[in-house]
Amino acid sequence: MNVLIIYAHPNQKSFNYSIFEEVKRGLEDGKHCFTTIELYQDNFNPTLVFNEDIKKSDLINNPETKHYQELIQYADHLIFIYPVWWYSMPAILKGFIDKVFVSGFAYTCEGGLHKGLLVNKSAWVMYTIDSPSWFVRLFRRNIEWIVMRDAILKYCGIKRVKRMMFPGVKSSNLKRRQKWLNYIYLQASKSI
Repeated sequence: MNVLIIYAHPNQKSFNYSIFEEVKRGLEDGKHCFTTIELYQDNFNPTLVFNEDIKKSDLINNPETKHYQELIQYADHLIFIYPVWWYSMPAILKGFIDKVFVSGFAYTCEGGLHKGLLVNKSAWVMYTIDSPSWFVRLFRRNIEWIVMRDAILKYCGIKRVKRMMFPGVKSSNLKRRQKWLNYIYLQASKSI
């Protein structure tokens, strides 16, 4: 199985980076083949441009994103790792999705009907959030999860999507974080 990790956090001393490292360590120990995309390390430009000269339908032929599309196409399993800010993914990841998961590559519309093109893939979405889980569930109604799972991944044909949310990160202690990291390692080292 070919795994692609899409990582979006600017600070290599963050807990997100620890998650990223444990996922890679688990995949290595589990003998999984994997590739990484580190959006901040790549200096990915999240700004989407289309105008009189650049049509939205031309985005599929953008040479800036072709390599990313090839990595996604080759992967059987995608792992997204990012923090939730303002109950959404970081702008760099949103821009990545806007520019890479375009019509003709990730989905198409035929006769007014939508069809996801990234079929036979699975995904894990791993994210940290400062709010406690009860607040996310009751007051925010898991909006950060529903958008990623339904409006993006399932829309693009990825039906098997698993969430790993790490709530209350800001107030968590080292023991709790280590427990999370141990769990991440075990999950990554198992068959996906």
